[in-house]
Order: sequence, then structure tokens, then C-alpha cells
Amino acid sequence: MIRFSAPAGSLALALAAAALLAGCQMPGQMPPQQTAALPPPAVPKPPPEARGIWIVGSPALRGTVDQAAAKYDGGPDTKPRLDARGTAAGFRAFCGGVGLDHPDMVASDRPISAAEYQRCRTAGITLTEYGFGPKRFVYVKDSHMMAVPGVNDFVASWGQSGKPVSAPTAGS
Repeated sequence: MIRFSAPAGSLALALAAAALLAGCQMPGQMPPQQTAALPPPAVPKPPPEARGIWIVGSPALRGTVDQAAAKYDGGPDTKPRLDARGTAAGFRAFCGGVGLDHPDMVASDRPISAAEYQRCRTAGITLTEYGFGPKRFVYVKDSHMMAVPGVNDFVASWGQSGKPVSAPTAGS
């Protein structure tokens, strides 16, 4: 009987090589490609009795939104509520459409990007930007200013005028 002895280092090297090869692409097969645009995230729609003014976006603006809401004299039907799931998710939900099934505002820690602006325009949304300091923006759907109870009064309570949003540059 012939016995082969392999040094322990060789065995470890062979196992490491096998593990690396296991993650490699098989020849002739293409990796899956994402071709579709991301759909709006599943932001849970608040029940009608709790809808109020529906704001989505950055958790970094929770303090800003809470301060503005505390100064606002609206009733329980128009209480501002922030669903803070992040800026990108907020813009996807915000740009998903108009009406009571969609958020009224997005609180953002950065200006709207060109792609987000285009998504909003494709959905027929025009919007106004309100600045609350560096890296603190709130975007409001123009169509919701008069159509959704409390939105116009809440925005007016901020005591500042907004600026209509036009197409940002591609690098924004």
C-alpha cells in the first residue's frame, strides 16, 4: 500500500481555491440584469381616520417636521405625520402619483435628483421646494395644496415662500 501524505497547508490551499471557484460565474452564462425601474416602495397607506397630512422621507428631518407640526393649529384630521423610511424611498412613494392614496410631502436631507424629478413629472406631478436650512428640504405636491385638507394651511404656517422645482441637472 502506497501512502500519500499532503502537507496540511496544501489541503487548506485546495479548500480555499474550491471555495473561490464556487462563487465564480459558469462560462457562457450571463448574470441576471435588472432592467426595470424600481417600483414605488410599499409605504403603508394610513387609514382614512389617521391620514392627516402624509409626509414621507428622511428620519433626519423628524425634528424639523415635529417642530412645524407643533406650531400648526390644525385639527386631528389634518395632523401632520412623518413616515420616515429614508429620502430615496420617500421620493419613490411621493412621485408615485397624486390623490389621497399618495403622500402629500417628502422631507429630504438633499435636493431632488434629476431622476426623481423626471419620475414625478412622468406621473404628472409639479412640486414646490421649501428650504429649512442646509440639507433640509420639504417638497410639496402643488395639486395637494388645495385638494387635501390642511396641506395649504400647514405650509402657510411655516411663514416662508417656496420655489417651484424645475429640472435639476443630471449631477444633482
